[in-house]
Amino acid sequence: MSDLVRFFDSAGYARLPHRLPDSLVDRMRSVVDDQFARAVPPYRVNQRGEPCRLDALLERHEVFIEALRHEHVADALGQILGPAVDVVLNRHNHATVNNSGDIPFRLHRDIQQWSQPLVAVFFYLEPATVSNGCTYVVPATHRLPYAGPQSHNGGGNWADEHDEYRHLIGQEVPLEMPAGGVLLLNCLCFHSVGRNLTGRSRRSAVFACRSSNELSRVEDPAVVQLLGRRRFLANSVLEVSGSLRKAPGAG
Repeated sequence: MSDLVRFFDSAGYARLPHRLPDSLVDRMRSVVDDQFARAVPPYRVNQRGEPCRLDALLERHEVFIEALRHEHVADALGQILGPAVDVVLNRHNHATVNNSGDIPFRLHRDIQQWSQPLVAVFFYLEPATVSNGCTYVVPATHRLPYAGPQSHNGGGNWADEHDEYRHLIGQEVPLEMPAGGVLLLNCLCFHSVGRNLTGRSRRSAVFACRSSNELSRVEDPAVVQLLGRRRFLANSVLEVSGSLRKAPGAG
């Protein structure tokens, strides 16, 4: 087990030691700025009615897949998730500008159960500091058990909605990042964007990755094969037509 995997497994996050090339960061930032300037849907708005989040980022431009496949990112994902990795289209897959007041500070986890593991990949398109709202994480909280669903049918948990998690509020630590920095986060780990106290934006993009599903023959339209080659590796094959049938020898 590498030091990166050991730390990620223990803390629930890892800052990669290498930044993405400036030219790649510039291209991602250019796409994000252009799409925000032209208000290309789908997007979400802040309280002032201004676009503050671009959804379906991977469908907008190939530069984001290029960044996810960059050798520094691909190597880290391969160590954590194995040789075959998918990027999920229906979780994260967005860019935010995080101007002052855009996003409230609120600790949360992005998924509820360990049985649906995801790794969030954050690309920082400009420096993220305590003053402009860097990401905050409560280390090792990916090991906490499930405590009930999120309000409004959300996919994760808000720490302030469950007595079991309220003690986490105030335990978070800031993760300042340079432009081009990459953060990997276990999506069960409680975290939040910080409060932007400046008059400038803090642009970033985030995606969700998982190990490719080796137990299904069916291609999932909600994912893109990012690394490696998905293989069907189930140790028994069931041909099901109309009803559930046991495999030979199954109890």
